[in-house]
Amino acid sequence: MVETNGFPGVELRVRAGGARIGVGVRIGEGTVIVADQLVLGDGAVIGAGCDLRSARLELGAGSRVGDGARWLVADAVGLGAGSVVDAGSEVVCRRWSVGEGCYIGHRLRVGAGASMEERSTLRIGDRCQIAPDVVVNPTEPVVIGDEVGISAQVAIWTHGYHAGHPVRDGHGAAFAGVEVQDGVWLGVRAVVLPGVRVGAGTVVAAMGLVNRSLPAGVLAAGVPARVKHALEPRVLDVAGRRAAVAVLVEDWMARLRFKGLDVHPAGPGEGGGWSVVRAGERWEVALRAGGDQHPGVVEVRREGAGPCAVFDFAEPLAVRGVLDELGHDLRDFLRRATWLFPYTGNSRGLVPGRFARLLG
Repeated sequence: MVETNGFPGVELRVRAGGARIGVGVRIGEGTVIVADQLVLGDGAVIGAGCDLRSARLELGAGSRVGDGARWLVADAVGLGAGSVVDAGSEVVCRRWSVGEGCYIGHRLRVGAGASMEERSTLRIGDRCQIAPDVVVNPTEPVVIGDEVGISAQVAIWTHGYHAGHPVRDGHGAAFAGVEVQDGVWLGVRAVVLPGVRVGAGTVVAAMGLVNRSLPAGVLAAGVPARVKHALEPRVLDVAGRRAAVAVLVEDWMARLRFKGLDVHPAGPGEGGGWSVVRAGERWEVALRAGGDQHPGVVEVRREGAGPCAVFDFAEPLAVRGVLDELGHDLRDFLRRATWLFPYTGNSRGLVPGRFARLLG
């Protein structure tokens, strides 16, 4: 047993291998952790009422597990830095890993069948966005690449059989892994069946049934899902990108007003841009040109707080400096608009005032 004075109401049953718990770790009351080796990175959070069991449990810096998680993993769990697995997740498999900067929504279910076997593994790459109520059955390995989007109520299956339709009578039984490659988007209620590979950058439309592998870079739809056409996006030139950034910032200003912040154009002597005020706090936001071949940058500076945070819209997208609340709100807004800026951890938007007063 590990000393739990810093975590009232928490039970840690850590035996061989011990535990390493970083600075600023929080574990909610009523949580039980059973692990032969436990590593919790700085700032990791485990919600209340969780019961996490694993031969090795490693949560990266700034990662978060929501309330009521129930995990039973016989060998290893790895949750990358800044990744979030929201409340109510249920995970039963032999090994699962989640990369950095992922968000996995409420009520993820991993298991849903024989998921304690030697090949029962699930690997999720970096910067994936997975909506609530997703089911993954890893009877055989499931591999999900980087920057994959999985919509609500998607199901991924690696086995399909029924005892009433036996192989000896000529029926088929499917036991095969699934691979979802980088940049795929699975629409709401899509179903992916055993043995399927979904090629990089492909979109599966809502309620599509994927029963055979799909190539990269196509739109597929239907039951069963068929390729409708190749995706041929038009890359924005510098001028088009600059115009898109200007629209994004104006839309963000409108969103901030809805959230209850006071937003108005900065005065001519203040270098242009906008002044943003909330409860006595003030920020200056500026959209600045970056040269003829540069789409520009957005600067967010908090009054009296030192250097600004800079969002650089040239490729590759980059954030310089440290994000505060408003910076995280911008990053979250841009993510929703499909501009994914890399930064340690997930960003959360500011809660609109009309909701904040109900949650207070």
